[in-house]
Amino acid sequence: MSSVPGVEVPIRKNDVIANYKEIQKTKPYLTFEYGVEALLHIFTFHDFAMFHVLEEEYGTEKAVNLYARIWERRTDLEFAGLKEAAGLDRDAPVTMDALVPIMEIYFETFGNPIYLVEKTDERVTWRVTDCPYTTQILWNMFPADQNLAYNDKIQVACNNAIFDRFLKITGLEAEWNFGFPSQLCRTNSYCEFTFVRRRF
Repeated sequence: MSSVPGVEVPIRKNDVIANYKEIQKTKPYLTFEYGVEALLHIFTFHDFAMFHVLEEEYGTEKAVNLYARIWERRTDLEFAGLKEAAGLDRDAPVTMDALVPIMEIYFETFGNPIYLVEKTDERVTWRVTDCPYTTQILWNMFPADQNLAYNDKIQVACNNAIFDRFLKITGLEAEWNFGFPSQLCRTNSYCEFTFVRRRF
């Protein structure tokens, strides 16, 4: 490794967590909490900027559609890791029962409290009672009118893109429909995510 002027032993762990812990030794303000919030802020700025650039270039309708496609692609990239985190092999089939822990991991990893409130052969419903992306980060970063306008354009499209993709990836779309009947941003109560069995 090449030397760095003025640095006795340059930090290079080839691991972001190990690097962060090493930097914390001389920069104690870089706490775990600071790092999580910083990452959420960067992600939110990036997401907000990306949508608005798309909207400026292509208009709202096309921007919303492209934004949804981006979230679909992201879901494609992350789903195998979610399966592994839930204890499933990457190639293992996913039933609706197996989707329950996947949904919980998906939300809880980023500090979203999620509760399974209904589970029958016909319907599976979760409620998410807090969301750092919206309630802690987004609502504090921009004026309320901008937040509501942004939310109204992307929130339903985004969540449908993610969870319809879950159904498509797992092959469950032939049996189940996804619904998003309640938004935390609008109700100040919870987001509700529901899968309802198709009726033929």
